[in-house]
Amino acid sequence: MKVAVFGRTIDKNSHQRLGELLDLIVNDTSVQPVFYGPFYEYLAEHFPSLRIERASFFSSTSDLPDDTGLFLSLGGDGTLLSSVPLVRDKKIPVAGINFGRLGFLTTSGADKVSALLRGEFTTEKRPLLKVDTKNLPDGFYPYALNEFAVQRKGPAVLELDLKVNGTPIPRYMADGVLVASATGSTAYSLSAGGPVVMPGCKTLIIVPIAPHNLNIRPLVVSDTSSIEVSFSTRYKDATLSADNRSFSLPDGASATFTSSDAGIELVSADNDFMQALSSKLYWGADWRNS
Repeated sequence: MKVAVFGRTIDKNSHQRLGELLDLIVNDTSVQPVFYGPFYEYLAEHFPSLRIERASFFSSTSDLPDDTGLFLSLGGDGTLLSSVPLVRDKKIPVAGINFGRLGFLTTSGADKVSALLRGEFTTEKRPLLKVDTKNLPDGFYPYALNEFAVQRKGPAVLELDLKVNGTPIPRYMADGVLVASATGSTAYSLSAGGPVVMPGCKTLIIVPIAPHNLNIRPLVVSDTSSIEVSFSTRYKDATLSADNRSFSLPDGASATFTSSDAGIELVSADNDFMQALSSKLYWGADWRNS
C-alpha cells in the first residue's frame, strides 16, 4: 500500500516518538512510503541515520499518486488543514497523527500507526466549504474544511452586509465574520463565541468576530444555504482566510460561501467527539465532580 507521509515541523520533545513512527513505516515491507518533499528534507536534517530505500516523493496535489491508500498527517490540526489542498478530491483517507497540542482533527496517537498501516481503520466523510468570488487569486484552492473568515487588516472595523439565501441580515460593524462547518465548530468559531456542533450535523455557522453591537449573535443555518458577505472599510482591503491560507479582498468586494459536494475522508481511529470535548476542552470540568 502506498502511504503518503506529510508534515511540517515537529517539536523536539516529540522526536523520539516521531523516530519510532518512522521506523514502523520504513520497516514495513508492505508499505510504499511517499514523502512530502519539504518534510523529508526536515527529517533528513534531524534524523541523519534515516534510510528509506523504497521511498518516492510528492510536492503538490499533481504528483501525489491517485492510488495512495493512506495519507498520514504528522503534527497538529493546522498540519492536517494544510493536507486538504494536497488531497483535494482524490478520496485518499487522511489520518491525523497528533504531535501537536489540542488535536480535534488529529485524533490518532502514534501508537495506532501499526493498525493504520494494516488498513484497520474506518473513515467518515467531512464536507468542505466553498467560496465564490471574482477576486479569487489564480491557483488558490477555493475550499476549506473548518471555516472561511473575512477579517479587517487595519485598525478600523469592517461594515458588513450579509445575505442568507438572498435575505439580508441587518448591517453590523465588527472585526469580521466567519462561516464555519460543523467540523470547524470547535476551532476558530468556538473561540469567537460560536456553538459546539456535532460533526455529522448538516449546518453552517455564521459567527461575527468581535462585533461592535450587543445584539449580534452567531447564527446556525442549513448546509444548503448560500451566504453572501460584502463589506466596506476605511482601508483598501481585508483578509479572506480559508482555514490556514489567505488572500486579500479589496474594499467593497463580496464573497459567497456554501457547503460543497466535495469532502475529505478522515480516518476515525479514536474519534469520540464527546470524550474529546471533555478531555481536550475540559467541558463540564468542576471540582465538585472530582
